[in-house]
Amino acid sequence: MSLREKTISGAKWSAIATVIIIGLGLVQMTVLARIIDNHQFGLLTVSLVIIALADTLSDFGIANSIIQRKEISHLELTTLYWLNVGLGITVFAVVFLLSDTIGDVLNNPDLAPLIRTLSFAFVVIPHGQQFRALMQKELEFSKIGMIETSAVLAGFTFTVVSAHFWPVALTAILGYLVNTAVRTLLFGYFGRKIYRPGFHFSLASVSSNLRFGAWLTADSIINYVNTNLSTLVLARILGASVAGGYNLAYNVAVVPPMKLNPIITRVLFPAFAKIQDDTEKLRVNFYKLLSVVGIINFPALLGLMVVSNNFVPLVFGEKWHSIVPILQLLCVVGLLRSVGNPIGSLLMAKARVDISFKFNVFKTFLFIPAIVIGGHMAGAIGVTLGFLLVQIVNTVLSYFVMIKPVLGSSYRQYILSLWLPFYLSLPTLAVSYGLGIALAGHLSLGMLLAAQISAGALAFVVMIILSRNALVVELKRQFCRNEKMKTLLRAG
Repeated sequence: MSLREKTISGAKWSAIATVIIIGLGLVQMTVLARIIDNHQFGLLTVSLVIIALADTLSDFGIANSIIQRKEISHLELTTLYWLNVGLGITVFAVVFLLSDTIGDVLNNPDLAPLIRTLSFAFVVIPHGQQFRALMQKELEFSKIGMIETSAVLAGFTFTVVSAHFWPVALTAILGYLVNTAVRTLLFGYFGRKIYRPGFHFSLASVSSNLRFGAWLTADSIINYVNTNLSTLVLARILGASVAGGYNLAYNVAVVPPMKLNPIITRVLFPAFAKIQDDTEKLRVNFYKLLSVVGIINFPALLGLMVVSNNFVPLVFGEKWHSIVPILQLLCVVGLLRSVGNPIGSLLMAKARVDISFKFNVFKTFLFIPAIVIGGHMAGAIGVTLGFLLVQIVNTVLSYFVMIKPVLGSSYRQYILSLWLPFYLSLPTLAVSYGLGIALAGHLSLGMLLAAQISAGALAFVVMIILSRNALVVELKRQFCRNEKMKTLLRAG
C-alpha cells in the first residue's frame, strides 16, 4: 500500500474513532451537567484541567519523538519505555503530594481528593504510550481507533450508569481511570506482538529523542497555559461553579475541533515526516490541509455560534443559560485555534518545535495579563474576551513566525487557504441566523433548533456542490471515487 493510500485509510479510521469518541464525550458531559450540581461539575472540570498538565509532563514528548525519527533501534525504544515509566511514577508522586496545596491555591479545597484519585492514572498510562506511538508511526489507525473507542466506551458506561446512583464529581473521575486502564491494557496486549521492551537502558542512545521531547514538552506546557489558564483563574476568583460553566462552553466550542483536527493532522504528521526534505511538496500539502481543516470546522462553529441561545437551554438545561454569550465568543476562538492546529504537525515533521515554543512563550506574555485582567474586570465574559483577543493576534502572526521560516514566502496561499472555508460557510451563518429570528415563538425550542441546524447544513452542502475551487473539486472526486468503489464491492 502506498503512502497516499495509507494516509487516506488512516484518516478514515481516525475519523470514525474520533467522531464516536467525541460523541460519547458530549453525551457524558451533557448527562453530568444535568444531574450533577454546578459546584460538583465545576470541581470535575477544574481537576481534569489540572491533571492535563501532569499528563503532558509524564510523556515528555517521547511518543512523538519516536514517530518523528525515520529509524529507531530496539535499545532506544527500550530506554524510552523505561524513561516513560519512571516519569509517570514521578509525576504521580508529585501530584499526589501537592493535591492539598493545589486545592488551597485555587481556593477550592474540595479539589484535593479528586486530584489524588486522578494521579493514579500516571502509574498506568506510560505502559501503553510507546505501543500507540509505534502503531501511529506505521499508520495503523484502524487498530488505534478500535482500542481507543473501546476504552472510552468502557469509561463512558461506568460514568453514566454510576452517576445516576452517585451524582458527584468523583464518579466521573473513577470513569476516567476505567478508561485509562482499559486503554493501556489493550495497547500493551496488541503492542507486545510488534515489540517487547527489554531490560537494557542507555541514556546516551536517546539524547536526540530527549532534545526533541524537551522542546515539545516545553511547547506543550506553554500551550497548556494558553489553553487552560482561563479556567484556573475563574476557579480562583469566582469559584468552581463559574469555572465549570465556562469549561462547559469551552468543551462544546473549542475541544471538539481540537479532537477532530487530529483526524487529519495526526495522520499527516508521519506522512509529513516522510517528505520533510521536499519543501515544495510540503508547502502544497500543508495549505491543502489548512483548507480541509477549515472546511470541517468553520460551518459547524459558525452555525453553533448563531444557534447557541437555543442550544444551551435545550441541551444542558436552563440553569446554564448564563454561558450563552461565553459560548458564542468561544466559537470564534475555536475557529481560529482549529486553523492553527496543523502548524504543529508541520513543525514536528521538520523537527522545528523550537519555533513553536518561542512563539508560544511570546503569546503567553500576552495571554496571562489578558486573562487575569479580564477576569477581575468582567468575570467569565472578561476572561473569554481576553482569550479571543490573544487568539486573533496568534492567527495573524502565525504565518510570519512559524510558517514562513519553514515553507518560505507564501502569504497569499495562507490567506486563500483560510478564505475558502470561510466563504463556503457564509450561507450556513446567514440561513441559521435568519431562521432563528423568523421562527422564534412559532416553534418549540427543539423544533426551532432542528430547523436551524438542518437548513444551515443544507446551505453548506449546496455551496460544496456548486463550488469550482480546485481543492473542493479534488475532494468531491475522491469522495465519488470511494462511493463507486463501495458500490462495486457490494455488487461483487
